[in-house]
Amino acid sequence: MKLRAIISLILLLVTASVQAISRTINKFTASNVEFAQTSPNWLSEVHGPRQLLIGYPSDEDIQPRPLPTYKFSIDLKMYPEVAKQPSVDHPEIKRVLGLLDFSKVPQIKPRVMNQGVLDISQYNAKLDPDCWWSASICKKPKVSYIPEDIYSCPNGGDWGLNFDDGPHKAWWPKTEKDKEYDQPRFYNFLASQNKQKATLFFIGSNVVRFPEAAQRALTDGHTICSHTWSHSTMTTLTNEEVVAQLYWTQKAIKETLGITPKCWRPPYGDVDDRVRAIAWQMGMRTYLWDQDSYDWNMYISPGVGRLQPNVIDGYFEQWIKNRMSGGDSKRGHITLQHENSNVTVMMAEKWLPRLQTTFRLMPIHKCLNDPSPYWEESWVYPTLDNPNPPSHKNTFETPIPHDHKQPEESSALIQAICHPFTTHILFALFSYMLSN
Repeated sequence: MKLRAIISLILLLVTASVQAISRTINKFTASNVEFAQTSPNWLSEVHGPRQLLIGYPSDEDIQPRPLPTYKFSIDLKMYPEVAKQPSVDHPEIKRVLGLLDFSKVPQIKPRVMNQGVLDISQYNAKLDPDCWWSASICKKPKVSYIPEDIYSCPNGGDWGLNFDDGPHKAWWPKTEKDKEYDQPRFYNFLASQNKQKATLFFIGSNVVRFPEAAQRALTDGHTICSHTWSHSTMTTLTNEEVVAQLYWTQKAIKETLGITPKCWRPPYGDVDDRVRAIAWQMGMRTYLWDQDSYDWNMYISPGVGRLQPNVIDGYFEQWIKNRMSGGDSKRGHITLQHENSNVTVMMAEKWLPRLQTTFRLMPIHKCLNDPSPYWEESWVYPTLDNPNPPSHKNTFETPIPHDHKQPEESSALIQAICHPFTTHILFALFSYMLSN
């Protein structure tokens, strides 16, 4: 009877400790968020490469250099077709769908495209019940359990430097000149400009077709965020299609870089509370912008882009003028820029030195004082309050992919039992048993 009572007590204490651990894991600091965000557990069996950095790099290792000669091996058969909407019938997608709580996803119908443009004609943008950015530029969700979008830096003079659509590699090069602006050209340029760091919103399809450039970006100290699998207009997709877009990008980044970003940006800024809620449950907060460079609309060839470079130059000139005249001091900025073509990279290289002399350029998370852009706790980035966190020296030349079919390293039960709180209780109880 005594032994049975002790065993029952152990089970009760283990259960209580697991619940306490769960509450600790699920806790989120945003005061207005009722629905807790957690690390995506469906990625627990996806392993990053061996022999790649597991923490913020040392500045002395960041130098302009060519990409290494190795070819990082990704089994593309394990992924959807690049640049296409992934199927929702894949077993991995079905598994994720079963883990999400769709009672917390607003019942909003997918939007409609009309001749290639979002149709907002039937939407009441004034009332804006869905916080649909494309119709109203809304950034504060109407549901209480989703935090406000990040779209600017709090302090005047700070510039959250960021670039969409990487890592860049020409899709259909006809000559060597067409490949002149492929990465690592721009990453080398940033390294040459006082080792400038930025936030990079990566497209999943680009990551799997150019993993070596993605790895270079991470080891150069840039912050990596998600930008969907195929750059789709997200509010036009079904819930299942949204999940597929986000999941395959998460998996590509995790397998290639070993990180799980907490940040994502919807292509074209197209997001509403339905899409936000799904991304939030999948471990990511929505990041937008407060200034648009319109570099994405620069003329490239007939039918591709409409603006001449001097128009984009005018935006940068005005922003610099406003700052220097004292008319721009209330808050800092997150300006939409891209690394998706020769012309966008050229424009970024042209203006970066002048921006550096006018603004304090930094990744978005740094201007927010957030050291943890990923769910992996070993990655601690510089912040305004702590500009010099511990760094990791890069001693490896060739990242090695993990086996796709490796077993899960540990279950939630094992993790709970191995938690210090649980082990201390068990040790004390077994000591008591032995002494009696």
